Amino acid sequence: MTDDYSLTATPGRQLPVAVRGEGMRIWDRDGNEWLDACGGAMVMSLGHCHPRLVEAAQRQLEKLTFTYRFSFSNEPMLELAELVREVAPMERGWAFFNSSGSESIESAIHLALLFWQHQGRPGKTELISRYPSFHGSTLGALGLSGSRWALAFEHVLGQNAVAQAPNSNIRAGRSPEEELAFGLQQIEDAIVARGPENVAAVFLEPTTGASGASVVPPDGYLEGVRDLCDRFDVLMICDETVTSFGRTGTWFGVDHWDVSPDIVTFAKGVSSGVTPFSGLAIDGRVADVFAAAPEGFPYGHTYSGNPVGCAVAAEVIKVIRDDGLLERSRDLGELLNKGLDQIAASSPHVGQVRGRGLLQGLELVRDKETLEPLAGASQAVTVAARERQLMIYSCPTPLGERTIEAVMLAPPLVIDEDDIDEIVNRLGDSIATLERV
Repeated sequence: MTDDYSLTATPGRQLPVAVRGEGMRIWDRDGNEWLDACGGAMVMSLGHCHPRLVEAAQRQLEKLTFTYRFSFSNEPMLELAELVREVAPMERGWAFFNSSGSESIESAIHLALLFWQHQGRPGKTELISRYPSFHGSTLGALGLSGSRWALAFEHVLGQNAVAQAPNSNIRAGRSPEEELAFGLQQIEDAIVARGPENVAAVFLEPTTGASGASVVPPDGYLEGVRDLCDRFDVLMICDETVTSFGRTGTWFGVDHWDVSPDIVTFAKGVSSGVTPFSGLAIDGRVADVFAAAPEGFPYGHTYSGNPVGCAVAAEVIKVIRDDGLLERSRDLGELLNKGLDQIAASSPHVGQVRGRGLLQGLELVRDKETLEPLAGASQAVTVAARERQLMIYSCPTPLGERTIEAVMLAPPLVIDEDDIDEIVNRLGDSIATLERV
């Protein structure tokens, strides 16, 4: 076994060494075949090594691999910006491209604060976000996160995650109407407490990802947040790092509702893991302010607009269109959801199945009467799944005095019905091991 000095995993922990990937499958160097039902970290929208993406990267690698954003534009970036404009959930969408979801959240923070400075309102610097949530690992993004990963850095982070996401507490017993009112009141109270004149933006995930495991808001919630942001003159910024580009069955997660954010961030599935890549879609009224500013938007990153990443991301959009993968995500998501419902019906430890499209979560509980979390269940099921060579995503998430125990699935949009059956069978067997915990 080769020693691992990379610190990418827990020190001293020996992980399988992957040598090949195709579709939903990964093979390690010992010859084992793994089902990647979570896309690593919800990344693999088109599966591993999709041939059109590999070809797009190879073509671009032979022509141009890097440009610096203040020196040159490049053709793949211009094409991708046009494609994003066509699918973005906003009027006259502009785009900005980075290398990771965290970077794009940082750029969204920059845009929000600079926007109000250009408007002559430099006092609007407060940011409001929700819990549970996860917006990234850089300090600005982590400061927005209502996540266990923020706890170690609380002494240097802003306290922004102050509004509870609706539907995140399955023990609350609220009706959909009550949950909607609760969620909107949380946002309004947060804005009023800090003073609308001080608040720059509200950040939220339309459907949660790594924290909470695919919590879907009640209908009317995102429209209500939009109305609150308009009433208090605050930007609405949606973090679609996980939910964009077909993951929930639409181009963007917000497309399930009648709402147009001011800024949307995206990453992960936009390049299906072929290259590190992310971006933002920016409403025209916001972009116009920067287009008129002498310096434009001067804050970015070394690899912003990288031509190889842009070429791959443009090809992702084309494949999704050409192969009808939005509809496929919806249809196979329904099939996966039915399979998970069958697991829930046969297990006393599945308190809820939730999600949209091919982003599905299960909350794990001690029993279905109290719905109290079953301590350690997320990790136990994830380990049991690994023993069956099934990769799922563990989502233990603090919520008040409790820790939600949940796991999440995010298989590629290119899977078929047989893949769904295999996922459900192996996951069902993994959850059944909780009877012995």
